[in-house]
Amino acid sequence: MIFSRHLYWIILLHVMLILATSGTGAWLIISQRGFVIGALLIICSLLQICGLVNKLNSFNQKLRIFFDAIEDKDNMLYFPEHNVSKEQEKLNRSLNRINLLLAKTQSEYSRQEHFYRSLLEEVPSGVLAWDSTGKIIMANSAALSLLDCQQLTRYRQLESLLQEKGRKEHLSLSQSRMKLQDETITLLSIKDIGDELSDKESESWNKLSHVLTHEIMNTIAPIISLSQTLSTYPDINEKAVRGLRIIQAQSERLLQFTESFRHLSYLPQPEKKLFSLTATLENLRELLSGDFKESNITFTLTCEPETIYMKGDENQLSQVLLNLLKNSMQALEGTEKGRISIHAQQDERISIDIADNGPGIPPELQEKIFIPFFTTKSEGSGIGLNLCKQIIRLHDGHLTIQESNPGKTVFHMDIPL
Repeated sequence: MIFSRHLYWIILLHVMLILATSGTGAWLIISQRGFVIGALLIICSLLQICGLVNKLNSFNQKLRIFFDAIEDKDNMLYFPEHNVSKEQEKLNRSLNRINLLLAKTQSEYSRQEHFYRSLLEEVPSGVLAWDSTGKIIMANSAALSLLDCQQLTRYRQLESLLQEKGRKEHLSLSQSRMKLQDETITLLSIKDIGDELSDKESESWNKLSHVLTHEIMNTIAPIISLSQTLSTYPDINEKAVRGLRIIQAQSERLLQFTESFRHLSYLPQPEKKLFSLTATLENLRELLSGDFKESNITFTLTCEPETIYMKGDENQLSQVLLNLLKNSMQALEGTEKGRISIHAQQDERISIDIADNGPGIPPELQEKIFIPFFTTKSEGSGIGLNLCKQIIRLHDGHLTIQESNPGKTVFHMDIPL
């Protein structure tokens, strides 16, 4: 309770008056000198006691209202400082001053909390926190995006999502604990390192391709030249000439294959310009329309919105799309009613889905098809998909298999606007 000195003297005066009045009344009654007056004095003292109790209760009630407002974080409470008694004015002024200080403190706390939350939202890594009961008390947008969920409430839900995402993507996790008053808070940071691993892998393959290209071409070129020269000698029989021509043909084929290494080792940086993705897709449809008709393939193209513009190297991206379409056509060989569809959508990024109703890619091969020189085709080089992935990466995008089951395979790419 808050008592001013003035209030203290008022209470003391009330107590002294009550004692004097009740004492005088009791003396008059006991001494039989004035029964009626004594009774009136006793009644008067009782009324004084009730008045004092009511006054104290009003102060207590005011304090209770004040503390309830603090508990409810209500800073709008105001006690009048005018047209009240002097002791109430002092009490009200003190309560209003405390309320103002609490409001400023709460406002500063809210401002700092908003600042730190905004800071966490700008962090590219996912950040989560949960208490000792497993309740998630904070998850930034990057964490929700990495885990492909709208909301996280419990640690069990997080654990399940991490196990599921860990099978498909490369995630780096860092966990720490801290004491916040009497509560133990666990912090977890999540980072997608798939791009970093892919960059390291591509760098290693590029170095290997560069070395192989140099060594093989230096070895093959003299063999081709020598076989051409020997095959022109008049003294060599026909069988030897055929053998030399076979050596020359195989060497030239190996030389052509080696030339493919150059595409991996010396892929030029994209010349990014604004172009119509819709027009590019329409051109590809026109280019392959004869092949679709010959193979009895139904092709559909949808764009949202109808006209999409993006910034990138049109030639490189056209090559990627053409390669993926040809892969889908090859996957549909032997399928009676083949279907290929392209769905392009412009949102915060450009996303393109190329789907077919072929037999699908076995799960054990899905992680290998982007590796250089890995192929399931008898005459394939295993360079096409890796080259596509590198081109998309040079555009700061991603190329993945979104889905592959018997009857439906979807390649997904997303690129910044």
